[in-house]
This record gives sequence, structure tokens and C-alpha cells, in this order.
Amino acid sequence: MNNWYSPQRASQLKKRADRYQWISFAVAALSLAGCIFLCTQVHTANASRLLGLTIGLSVLGGWAVMLLIVFGQRPAKAEAGHIQGLWDAPEEHHTGTLTVSKDGFQIPGSIVVRKARLQTEAETLTLNLNARFAARMPAPGTPVRVTVKKKFITHLEVVE
Repeated sequence: MNNWYSPQRASQLKKRADRYQWISFAVAALSLAGCIFLCTQVHTANASRLLGLTIGLSVLGGWAVMLLIVFGQRPAKAEAGHIQGLWDAPEEHHTGTLTVSKDGFQIPGSIVVRKARLQTEAETLTLNLNARFAARMPAPGTPVRVTVKKKFITHLEVVE
């Protein structure tokens, strides 16, 4: 049985998001301090050179902060919120064959989701799967037992 969602994982992701946020604050502060230092060193002979250095440092610091937030802090925070939202939800258990779509879509402000079809004996269910776990899925048509919370697959076990 694959356990992909747990309070410990949500806590780890929350801590990771906090670390990325503090690192981005530190990068911004260091960039600002470097720009202030360069501005204090200006005199007539080196003004044009220090202007280029100050602008370059400011731009690089800004891009570093944006990259840390967009690719580090926001995804970790979104996934932690997703896990916390699913954790207390009631769960359902289903057995059948699973097929996961190749295409995914982004829930605004949250995770990337892939649709999965579970063919049970009685019906066909359309479920959601966190795209991070798509590579761990068995081959299409493999018999599986899944646990579902709020239409998201939270556990998967291959049935022999």
C-alpha cells in the first residue's frame, strides 16, 4: 500500500515553504545591502561603472527571489495545503482497473492534477491524481485497490 498523504508530509512541506520564504527574504536583503554599499562608494570617476553594477545586482537579486518563490515556496505551500485539506475527509475504498490520462491541469493556487479512470465491476469512476505520483502508477489495466478522499487517490495497492 502506497501512503502518499500524511500529516508528517504536510508538516515537512510547510517547513520547506517557510525555509524558501526566509531564504528569499535573505537574498532580497543581501541584494539591497549590496546595492546600498555600492551607492556609498560612488564618486565622479566611477559613477557609470557602479551604476551598471548596482543595476545588475538589483536585477539578479530580484530574479533570484522570484525563482525561489515561484519554484520553491509556492509549490511546497500549495501541496501542504492540499494534503491538509484531504487529511480529515472521509475515505472510500474501491477495487478495479486504473487508467491515468497523460494530460494534467493546474488547480489555480494548488497542485497539478491528472484524471484517472477506475473501472470497477459496477461502474466507471473518474478520479483525480496528484501529477507527482503519476510515474508511480502501475501499467494501465492493472487491478488495483485505491483509497479515495474528495475524489483524490490517496493510497494505491496493486491487487494480485
